[in-house]
Amino acid sequence: MKKLFWNARPMVFATLVAATCSLASPVLAQTEEEEESPAMTPAEVLAAAPTEHWLPISVSDLMVLTLPDATDGAKRQAVIQLLPANLSGGHVRNVRTFARTRWWDSTKIYRVAQDFVTQFGGNPDAKKLPKGLETVPESEYFNAALGTKRDADMTALKAAVAYNNEYVGTNIQPLMKIIYESYGAKVGFGAGWPIGSKTIDGETKYYPVTCRGSLSPAHYDPPDSGTGAELSVITGEAARNLDTTFGMVGRVIDGLEHLQNLPLGTAPGGFYTDKSQHIKIQSIRLASELPLAEQPAYEYLSSYSPALLQYLEAHDGYGNICTIPVPIRKVSK
Repeated sequence: MKKLFWNARPMVFATLVAATCSLASPVLAQTEEEEESPAMTPAEVLAAAPTEHWLPISVSDLMVLTLPDATDGAKRQAVIQLLPANLSGGHVRNVRTFARTRWWDSTKIYRVAQDFVTQFGGNPDAKKLPKGLETVPESEYFNAALGTKRDADMTALKAAVAYNNEYVGTNIQPLMKIIYESYGAKVGFGAGWPIGSKTIDGETKYYPVTCRGSLSPAHYDPPDSGTGAELSVITGEAARNLDTTFGMVGRVIDGLEHLQNLPLGTAPGGFYTDKSQHIKIQSIRLASELPLAEQPAYEYLSSYSPALLQYLEAHDGYGNICTIPVPIRKVSK
């Protein structure tokens, strides 16, 4: 076979609206005098965003990928956020199995294609796969729960913006093109994730959008969709054609530079021509299995926060749902 290497419910909604509409914070409130002042920068918008609008990322959804130290002794780690269980399927469950069994330890990065992907995992080691893996059909690239969450968050955002504009005196613009821009598909944010949808055979299908930093499983010819043993980290911006052809299991939220700034492969497709060039992966661990003091902690700006629109607007209307993602920040425990 040929390997393909890519060349809420009403009560919840009411709670979200109440949470966003009840906060007249500096990021939302404007006087006539302030309207004439210089526009806030993206960093200033985030600094002024209500604390309540920053939501925790569950440690159970995090993995830590560790490479050997750099030549200067610097640590090289990347933190990966997996799609939550309720928004994903068999591929993510398989990835958790690989991490839990420590299967990736000592496997290799064997492909680094400039502005495209960094690929690692089973090939070329051909390790025996762990027990309990699922056979995942391509249909699981889509998940209806993604659409439910996206639409609930976007509806709550619209309501919050309307409330603040009318009753708090703000001038937050309505949902911008930047949120809905896509390649013939409607997109939006849900639970901090970029989520797309398109109509297939008369049915609306929802999927996570493949942006820079995303993890996609390599696979053989359809209907095989891969186990998740071999993963590619998207390092370029032009990867949207992968949205529903390879699927997406998670994203790198910290340390992407350690997977991107590696020697480039010189063979076609960015593969290393010699095994001596392969870069060893020291370990990939579920963060919840690390000692408590070593478990990372992150927050994301809620998809229903009006501050999200102000953050997007602060980029002067340039970019798209991938180039201006929902902000994520590391926090102290």
